[in-house]
Amino acid sequence: MIRSFPQRRSWPLLLIGIGLCLSLVTSDSQAQEEAPPVDDAPATPIELRPYTIRVWFSIDSNARMGQASAEALIDQWLTLTHRFVGAPWQIEIQPDEGPLRGRSPQQLEPALVAPGVKGAEKGWFLRVESAPTGGGFTLLGREYDATARQLGPLYRQPAPYPKDAARALFELSRRVFSPVAEIVRSDPGAELRVQGAALPTPDRLGRLVEPGLVFRPYWIFLGPESTIREIRSIPFTYLHVDEIEGSIARCEIVSGLRQPLPKQVAGRYRLVALGLNPADVPTRFRFVSGEGEQQLPAAGYVLTARGLRDRVASEVGTTDREGRITLPPRFSDKLVMLRLLAAGIEPLREFPVLPGESPEEREVPVEPRPEAVSLEFRLKALQDEIVDLIARRGVLEARLDARASGQAWDEVKQLLEEYDQFPARSEFEERLARLAEDAQLAQAELGVPILTRTAQAELAETRALIERYLDDEAYQAYLDAYQRAQDPDGTSSSLGSPSPLVRSTEGSPVRSPDSPKSNTPASKPSANPAQPKPATPQPRAPSGGGGLVPF
Repeated sequence: MIRSFPQRRSWPLLLIGIGLCLSLVTSDSQAQEEAPPVDDAPATPIELRPYTIRVWFSIDSNARMGQASAEALIDQWLTLTHRFVGAPWQIEIQPDEGPLRGRSPQQLEPALVAPGVKGAEKGWFLRVESAPTGGGFTLLGREYDATARQLGPLYRQPAPYPKDAARALFELSRRVFSPVAEIVRSDPGAELRVQGAALPTPDRLGRLVEPGLVFRPYWIFLGPESTIREIRSIPFTYLHVDEIEGSIARCEIVSGLRQPLPKQVAGRYRLVALGLNPADVPTRFRFVSGEGEQQLPAAGYVLTARGLRDRVASEVGTTDREGRITLPPRFSDKLVMLRLLAAGIEPLREFPVLPGESPEEREVPVEPRPEAVSLEFRLKALQDEIVDLIARRGVLEARLDARASGQAWDEVKQLLEEYDQFPARSEFEERLARLAEDAQLAQAELGVPILTRTAQAELAETRALIERYLDDEAYQAYLDAYQRAQDPDGTSSSLGSPSPLVRSTEGSPVRSPDSPKSNTPASKPSANPAQPKPATPQPRAPSGGGGLVPF
C-alpha cells in the first residue's frame, strides 16, 4: 500500500506529460501541413511548360444544336487539337457555362472571368450561334490570359457546314490562342523564351510561334512575397518575330517611344510578352492635344498608314471634330506605321499599331506645331514658284533651240531678252535665307519647335532646287552662239547695244553694272528637270553661207 500510493500520485503527472508530447507532435504536424512544401528540384523551364486551358462552352437556343450534337462537336474538336497541337495544350472542359450563362462572349469583363481561370494559364469562352444568313453556325470565342490578366478581342469564325463544324472550331481556337513569353534580352532587339515552345507538336500547324507573329510587352511589378502589385502595358510598342532558333524567338522592337524597354527600372518586376492575333474588329483612335482642362480634340488632321518595310504611305482619312478616326476591320493583318499630319505636311505623331488588336478606343496625345506648319507652307509656296520658273525656262530653251537650229537669229534675240526678264537666282537664295533666319529667331524667342526635321528637310529640298536648276548655262550657250553668228570675227557688239551678260575671265557669265538683274551660274546638268541641258554650242559653217549656228 505504501508503494502503491506514490505510483497513484505519479499517474496524473504521467498523463500530463503524455498530453504535452501529443500537443507538440500535433502542432508540428499542423505546421508542416500549413507550410508550403519544400521542393529541392529546379523549376520547369518556361519553354517546357504546357498551357492549362479551361474552356467554357455555350450554345445559343437559335442554333438548333442538341446536347448529343454538342458533345460530338467537342469530342471531334478535342481530337483535332490532340492531332495537330498535342502536348502544349492541356484542355479542361468545364461542366457548366460559367461566365457565359445568360451572356455572350462579347459581354464578358476581366473581373467576371478571372476567378474561374485562377490556377490555369488560359481561359477560353466559346459559343455557337446560328449563322445570320443561310445554314450552318457562327462560332464566337475570347481568351483570358492569367499571366498578363488581359481579356482578348472577340473572334468570329463561320461554320457553314454543320458536319465540319469541328474544323471551324479548331481554327477559331488557333486564332483565340495567344502564346506567352519571357523577355530575356532587349537590346538592340529582343529575345523571347516562349512558353511551351520546346514541347513537341505533331504537326507544323500546331506550332506556337512562327516568324511574323507580333507580341505586346508588359511590365509585371511584384510586391512582397512575389505578389503581383501592378501590370502595365508598354504603349505603342510591339515585338515582331524575325526568326526562331529552338525555343528562342528573336524579335525586332517596333515602337513609337525612344526607349520602350529601359534597363533600369525601380522595384522588382518581370518583363513578359503576349502574342497577338488580329481580330475582325475596327481599330479606333482619338487624338487630343493639351492636358487636363486644356485638353482639346485634334480635329482636321490627316492620318496616313504604311507597312514596316514600305516607303510610300497611303492616306487613311481625316480626324473628325472630336479628334476620332477608325480603321475598318481587316485593314491589315500585319503591323503598320500610322502618322498624323498637320495640314498634310508636318508629322505630329508616328506610332505602330496592329489593326484588330483591340476594339477599345485608344487616346493618343499630340502636340500641334502651328509655327512649324506655317514655315513649311511658305517653303512649299517658294518651291512652287521655283518649279514654275523651271518649267517656263524649259519652254523658252526649247524655243531657243528650235530658232537657233533654223538660224532665225532675230527671234533668238527676242527670246534671249525675254529669258533675261526671269527672276534671278539670287532673289530665291535671299528669300530662302531670310525664311531660315526668321524661323531660327522665332524658335529661340517662343521656345517651341519650328525648325523641325520636316522643316529642315523642306529647307534642304528648296536649296537643292535652286542650286540644281536655276543656273544660266543654257542662256549663256545660246547667247554665245548668237554672238558668233552675228559677228564671226568678234569685232562688233552682238545685240547692237551693251550685252546684258558679259563674259568674265574664267568664262562664267557676270552681270554688267548697268544691267537690271543678276544671275548666278552653277555647273549643273540641266536648267529644266524634265529636259536635258543642251551642250555648249560649237560653231560650224552653214551650207548656205551666212552666220554660225549651234548643233
